[in-house]
Amino acid sequence: MKIIRIAGALSAGVLILTAAACSEKKPDVPLETASQSAAVTYDLSQAVNAFNEQTITAEYSDGETIYASASTHLFPSVSAGNKEQQSSAETPRATEGTTVKADASTAAPTKETVRVTVSEGETLTQIFKKLEEKGVASFDELMTTAQTYDYSYYPLVAKIPSNSNRCFRLEGYLFPDTYEFYTNQKPQDAIGKFLRNGKAKITDSMLQKASSLGYSFDEVLTVASIIEKEGAKSSEVAKIAAVIYNRLEAGMKLQMDSTIYYIERNVKPYLTGDINRYNGYYNTYKCAALPAGPISNPGLKTINAALNPADVPYLYFCHDENANYYYAETYEEHQENLKLAGIE
Repeated sequence: MKIIRIAGALSAGVLILTAAACSEKKPDVPLETASQSAAVTYDLSQAVNAFNEQTITAEYSDGETIYASASTHLFPSVSAGNKEQQSSAETPRATEGTTVKADASTAAPTKETVRVTVSEGETLTQIFKKLEEKGVASFDELMTTAQTYDYSYYPLVAKIPSNSNRCFRLEGYLFPDTYEFYTNQKPQDAIGKFLRNGKAKITDSMLQKASSLGYSFDEVLTVASIIEKEGAKSSEVAKIAAVIYNRLEAGMKLQMDSTIYYIERNVKPYLTGDINRYNGYYNTYKCAALPAGPISNPGLKTINAALNPADVPYLYFCHDENANYYYAETYEEHQENLKLAGIE
């Protein structure tokens, strides 16, 4: 049987992955006393699924790291409150009627800042690697914090479905933009910058539009994240969105190569144990509908495309090496387009 390839035409072939049931692993990080070092060795594979079934509550702090319990297991860097976290260096506040004078001899040293640009379509692991390279926070701390920190005070994050088949909880929610960070910043504060920006950019009307389409906003973000990886031209994104929705409504598998690349390049390298356990939930040649979560972090262009798909009947598309796109309503037409695109 010939596999229908509707996207990722630049690849030489299609990878076929083996679906595996998601084996839920519980974190097993030893409890540290307040006198011990805050350094902890993480199993990122365990952290991946930690957010699905565990409620985080603060237990104690060693002055640098808040430790919190999740059932009988402990994770560092978890919020002790339900308000948005700012930089750890708080500005002293004077009570009313009190004058506060700066003392140069006791003033805290100025922290070094770095500018980081995150492009549309970058993945969570790509972003965290970039932050580590810039000296903002370590990759391991960012990965663990993204899975275990309580960001539920952000409305969009609070609505992320609890799904054991979902790999990285905040994938899709790290809003692309240019940011300024402190070096050696607390990982929860660094991630919070992305979430605050997303909160400011995603309007109520966008949320209402998603509802009117019959999809949750998380599902719209998932569609947008696929478009981000499949659409090289702004003129094409609304038509690609239409192809995705048309296939979903027709009960067809999406069969997007970008979802395979996501698993192979941005998930498996960061797992231990059964590294294939998410294949069947993200590889859209295998899963019945949308993947279990976004596969990249989309920008406003593709989010708006996902909210406003073109009114076209297409079920297939492909593109050539010059980013010329070809659309079809039938498989036979698609086969002809593949030849035009130089794919077959």
